[in-house]
Amino acid sequence: MTGRRTDEITRVDVRIPNELYDEIQAIAINHFNAKIHHRSNRPEVTPTILELIKIGIAHLNTSLPVTDKEETDELRQAIVELNTRLTEIENQLSNTDVTAPISKSLTVKEKPVKYNSSTEKVLTDMELSDVLGVSNILIRDYRVYGKKPRGAFLAKALTEEWEIRDKGWVKK
Repeated sequence: MTGRRTDEITRVDVRIPNELYDEIQAIAINHFNAKIHHRSNRPEVTPTILELIKIGIAHLNTSLPVTDKEETDELRQAIVELNTRLTEIENQLSNTDVTAPISKSLTVKEKPVKYNSSTEKVLTDMELSDVLGVSNILIRDYRVYGKKPRGAFLAKALTEEWEIRDKGWVKK
């Protein structure tokens, strides 16, 4: 067997199913611009097979699961800690009203709309959102689609304190 191995390469007989060999030939032609052998008039597949083996090895090295016992235990402990923290945050948020007002840009200085109850001014969704300190989208969804507002404060304000008049809002 000394004739099959040199300092740089080892010749190996590999039996490849015909379907796989046909795929390798197609890859050799389409992706690697394989040379055509001068005798057989077929593409040379050895460089392609070697490149595919290198790609496969590189893929395995980057995507193999962790097999070291210490690393596995560390990962499990980290997952347990993250689950604990997530549960704590969920518990804290479960009693919190998550409907937050839209924050204004610090560079834009707008005067807040002040409502004067002596005049019957019809407010737009945007103006009412400024008065109530909530998103105008929530107000528009209630006015246009009848969508129930989120949060007790907003629901009370829209149903008990304000009424819709001519595509706008008027204080009751």
